[in-house]
Amino acid sequence: MKMPRILPLIAIAVGGIVAVRAVGLAPRPVPGRPGLGPGRRGRRRGRGPADHCLGPAVCALSEEQLAEQAGISPAELRIIQSLSARRDQLDARDTDFATMLPLMAAAELKLDERIAELNAIKAELEGMLGQADEREEAEVNRLVQVYQAMRPREAAAVFNTLADSVRLPVAQAMRPRALAAIRPRCRPPRPAS
Repeated sequence: MKMPRILPLIAIAVGGIVAVRAVGLAPRPVPGRPGLGPGRRGRRRGRGPADHCLGPAVCALSEEQLAEQAGISPAELRIIQSLSARRDQLDARDTDFATMLPLMAAAELKLDERIAELNAIKAELEGMLGQADEREEAEVNRLVQVYQAMRPREAAAVFNTLADSVRLPVAQAMRPRALAAIRPRCRPPRPAS
């Protein structure tokens, strides 16, 4: 249950009291006075509570008069007015946050979906890399069996033509005895010129 905010209610009550009193204090036409006769609108001259009057029914009160009629000090009235203005700012912020919250939730949902897609792609790539590694290992094992089954002289001739990226894994997987039979027959690689 949401509690009503007290400061706006106080401000409305003070405004209502001021309005009722302002209507009750409106200047009446005075016979014999040229500026305020019946049917004429004019400003009163002199000093008094109705100096700021715009007409017989509308009157603006100063802060001191407003505070006096509300039964509070002018400082308290200013504080109430500033708190009311601050409350309006906070309400506007709340409204902004209320509109931003669904947008942020939608953006978060899209990010979560994108992360899930990227994780699926990552898992697929890892699976493909694992398959490639298994194929490479199977190919190396096949080549090891072929070279171990060959005569050392024939194996050395073919071994010399292999690239290092193929020759080294095959040599590492071969039995030491079979590799030792092939190795002396291999020529050292020619220097690049």
